[in-house]
Amino acid sequence: MMTLKIALRNIFRHKARSVITLSTIVFGCVALIFIGGYFQDIFWKMREGFIESLSGHIQIYRRGFNEHGRIEAYRYLIDNYQEIKELVSDFPEVEYVSARLQFQGLMSTGSNTISFIGQGIEPQNERQATIEETQDLRQFMKSKNLGLPVTVFGTSLVGDDDYQVVLGRGLAETMRAQVDHRVTLLTSTVHGATNALDLNVKGAFRTTQKDFDDISLRLPLQTAQSLLDTQAVQVLVVKLHQTEDTDKVFKSLQVIIRDKKLNLELRRWEDMADFYNKTAELFNMFYLVMRIVIGIVVVLGIFNTMNMSVMERISEIGTIMALGIRRRGVMKLFLFEGLLLGCIGGAIGVLMGIIIVSLVAAIGIVMPPPPGTTFSWLSTPVIVPSIVISTFFLSVFVGGVSALVPAYKASRLEITEALRYR
Repeated sequence: MMTLKIALRNIFRHKARSVITLSTIVFGCVALIFIGGYFQDIFWKMREGFIESLSGHIQIYRRGFNEHGRIEAYRYLIDNYQEIKELVSDFPEVEYVSARLQFQGLMSTGSNTISFIGQGIEPQNERQATIEETQDLRQFMKSKNLGLPVTVFGTSLVGDDDYQVVLGRGLAETMRAQVDHRVTLLTSTVHGATNALDLNVKGAFRTTQKDFDDISLRLPLQTAQSLLDTQAVQVLVVKLHQTEDTDKVFKSLQVIIRDKKLNLELRRWEDMADFYNKTAELFNMFYLVMRIVIGIVVVLGIFNTMNMSVMERISEIGTIMALGIRRRGVMKLFLFEGLLLGCIGGAIGVLMGIIIVSLVAAIGIVMPPPPGTTFSWLSTPVIVPSIVISTFFLSVFVGGVSALVPAYKASRLEITEALRYR
């Protein structure tokens, strides 16, 4: 305890130098907490946007679809999908289960023809947002609705719509389509015959994925089934209340499929989110490099402070060693000084980091759309407890490591030479 008190007093013997060293530690901690919270906010918005607008949390297919379905999609349709929907909907974690039927074909407005990817959906389950739902655009960008498909013009599909279609924004712009325009969809049925259907454009939407919006359209499931001459669906999309429950529900569904011997297979959202996974991996590498660089800067700062302290206190070190303090005690004294610098700087840095992140999150920063997406977004960094705790302990650890060499150097001084030093 006495060593700790002496070490604390020694830190502030040269206040200006100690303040500069502590400022370096504080700045490093604030940077790590802010950047970590900023990246976590990006991950959350990318993840929820992909889940809400495209994949759901879990998708259910007929067994073999993931391996062969892209080539022979209509051979892997789910016939008894209503029974499966009822089975999955019984889970308390499930918000809804929606059936989808995907197909490809040609869309014509009379003078223009273009290829498309169509999705037959259940409008009552596939939520869609509009910016008009709130007068405050910034508040809308903060809300979870930002991940939903957003109506660009017209209105979204509703449960009783028949022979209506909504187009992706890019597709609508290419075809110069407006509300109530008549379009003709031409495709092959599940039996290989050619079929066409005239539909009215009800509106246009955009999701977080520009590539999807440029080629996609959505229509009611029953209309899609009529066009394809089938009563089956291709996939069941399971949306949960909380993304964190994905693994739990996924494992439970696997057990049910095995026990009931259902001819089904599952995919989680992360198995389909290749762009998200690679982006998260890249950003995590950036963050690791940043931690290393900031750690090196802090190490050099504390090392410089401690080394200068040793040089200035050589005669003092000789005196305390002459009074009976062992070399181990001298080394412990300087190690404590380094650890205290890391501890004090870490505590202040963590507090400042939390305050700054909270202020920025309350205000928000409007960011441009990331590559390949269509939405601007509001950056609201989050306070991540694991990052806060690890940052504090990192500063303490770095403080101790930085003091090792100066502490060892001080403990190896010869008493007689140290006493003669002026």
